[in-house]
Amino acid sequence: GLLQTGTPPRVVVLSLIVVAVTLATSLRWRIGPVVVIVLLLVGLALRAVPSTGFSDVLTVTEAAIREMQAGGNPYGHGFEESFPPGAPFAYGPLALLWYVPALDDPGAQELLAATVVLGLLALRGRPLGLAVYAVTPAFVVAAGDGSNDTTAGLLILVALLVAERVPVAGAALLAAAVAFKPYALAWLPGLLAYGGLGAPLAAFLVASAVAWLPALVAFGPREVLWSFREADALHGPAYYSLAFALEAPEAVPRPLWTGLRIAVGVGLAIGNLLFVRSAASLIIGGALVFGATLFLGWWGSFAYFAAVAPVLCWHLDDWLGLQRFRVVWPTDLVRRVTTWADTRWPVRSSAV
Repeated sequence: GLLQTGTPPRVVVLSLIVVAVTLATSLRWRIGPVVVIVLLLVGLALRAVPSTGFSDVLTVTEAAIREMQAGGNPYGHGFEESFPPGAPFAYGPLALLWYVPALDDPGAQELLAATVVLGLLALRGRPLGLAVYAVTPAFVVAAGDGSNDTTAGLLILVALLVAERVPVAGAALLAAAVAFKPYALAWLPGLLAYGGLGAPLAAFLVASAVAWLPALVAFGPREVLWSFREADALHGPAYYSLAFALEAPEAVPRPLWTGLRIAVGVGLAIGNLLFVRSAASLIIGGALVFGATLFLGWWGSFAYFAAVAPVLCWHLDDWLGLQRFRVVWPTDLVRRVTTWADTRWPVRSSAV
């Protein structure tokens, strides 16, 4: 991610030098904690400079919140502040609350979310997952380009980490993630297979009702549905999708592309219900549903990867058998907390 072509920002070149020197030093001395700290600082530094990308998601979100605060309806119409003008607010009600503390600069919330994810990965001490999240350009750009997928990634990470141990609580947290950005629904089928259809489903439905019903009553279900439908219809030329990769043959109508991604996503969701039995399959199965429904149609965005990246990077080292390279901090608080959690809420190995 640091080997960029063209004229990169100066911080990229400086980060590359620092990382190269650190890695060279690690060949001679055991400096695991230093490596993790360097990766953490590099990840923060890369996200601190102005982003090279642009998204109007937070611009529309800010306009929708101000509309709500003025007594208006944030759903059911487009906003002139978007680019191009006319895009609706097509996110859940939690997004209307999430950015209120930083309404004058909602991007600060995204930077905060990225900082929290980087901090958690560094504290956990798995260097490969941290390195991937810290320097991958798509994740760096998404933290500052005006999209909201970095926060969505944090919410999904928390929900799935809890779901691995306490599926009922994880289902409630996943409902909160869906109320922020509905694509988090991709992990629900696997979670129900992993944790059972009873209590987790009830927890998800109750939490969803708490999150969505006030907004539906206040703003109207028709207006909310219009916003989501219109947001999809407003996407212009094919981009970052299967249609884009195949040069968007005009002979295939856009509705068929939508049907394709939904059909594949539903098929994978059914597969999750039938075959998910472990925490790893819960995460990976949901990621496949996520990828199919977002990228096998007409339009997608690289920023979506920032939503699935935290949970994948969290487990990457363990899935690759690199547990022995875990960085141990003084007192090894991570192991102590993990041991305590394993004793009280062990990670489930099967849904049956």
